[in-house]
Amino acid sequence: MADEGVTVEFFSRAKLQDRSFEEKMEEIMDKVRESAVLVLEEGWSAEQKRKFIQKTMEEAGEEFPGVEFMGLDPSDNRLERAKSFVFDTVLGQDYRSGLTIVGNSRVMEKMKEEKHSISFLAKLEDDE
Repeated sequence: MADEGVTVEFFSRAKLQDRSFEEKMEEIMDKVRESAVLVLEEGWSAEQKRKFIQKTMEEAGEEFPGVEFMGLDPSDNRLERAKSFVFDTVLGQDYRSGLTIVGNSRVMEKMKEEKHSISFLAKLEDDE
């Protein structure tokens, strides 16, 4: 990791929409291995979270400690449920509004996740 700070990257829904979840996981893992923190303009389903946890556990080791992730999911909002219904049934596309933050376990610290807000402290690695 660079000495000057933590890299935070924002991925728009448009950047992610044409990829399978497996392709997204690969790109996310590549960035997280480099200790970047990613902010994704999409929420994840429970199944996607399970797959991501499984993948990171398979890759965790001395060089890569794993990941931390959290998110906001406004799916309890009636408008968001209606959008999801239209995308799923009419357009045949998966629509997951929300926000997901993913980072390397060595970087992410003091995470707080509430219904309508999330916060975290990203720390610089101590290379000594």
